[in-house]
Amino acid sequence: MVVTAVILPRRIILNNFTLEEYIKHNYFYIINEGIIILAGLVGLIHLKKFKNTNVKYFIYFLVYVVFVEILGYYRRWYLTYDSLHWLKEFLEGTIFEKNHLWYALFWEVASALFLTFYFYINLESKLYKNIIKYSLITYSILTLVCFAFNYEIYYYDQAKSVWFLSVVQIIICTGCYFLEVLTSDKIMLFYKSINFYIAAVFFIWFLIKTPLIFYQVYYSTSDWSFVFLKRDIILFANVLMYSTFILALIFCKPENQKSVR
Repeated sequence: MVVTAVILPRRIILNNFTLEEYIKHNYFYIINEGIIILAGLVGLIHLKKFKNTNVKYFIYFLVYVVFVEILGYYRRWYLTYDSLHWLKEFLEGTIFEKNHLWYALFWEVASALFLTFYFYINLESKLYKNIIKYSLITYSILTLVCFAFNYEIYYYDQAKSVWFLSVVQIIICTGCYFLEVLTSDKIMLFYKSINFYIAAVFFIWFLIKTPLIFYQVYYSTSDWSFVFLKRDIILFANVLMYSTFILALIFCKPENQKSVR
């Protein structure tokens, strides 16, 4: 389906929709993807500033998230554009026909693994490093068990166990970081550290998103109120998180630390 645009006085028609109607029907995708892409671009712009610190790995992660989010809409793309109908036929009947497994692997599991790595290399306490290391081993084993024995994960949005394990792992990592800050001289200048904002906003984002997972059963056309509520909450959480990352990258200065190579 070719998207055509006709410029009229103060209006644009997109596939028989006015620009106002188009934005109304797609505001979630426009704003959500826009803020994520903006965060990735800001990260790349400030990569030189943080090239000698571990923050560069966080910037790499932001760029990775941009691709995960854009590609994660593949189901929306092939349902919208006739030119991608071949993709629908190729994926039909497979575990990737819907994007549940995509996000379970490349967002839920990947974000937990990245934050484990990121805070491990930024922590100084051997105790906290060991806690994160052994929690990672436990997390990896339990996650593999979930994927091996819970086949609904592959076909339905039922990855609650994987999500819960990822949340616990992230809470352990951010918790260890906060404890180290509270028990060291870092507490004096915590508000200047970009790592503090990374830990805080991830912690808050997962706390906001987690209750929605357990009410996923109501996410259907039979309850449009919950559908719109969930979208608005996710949009608010994403705008909050990525806006914080953007501001932190812009205003925070590189800390005196050696980059892990």
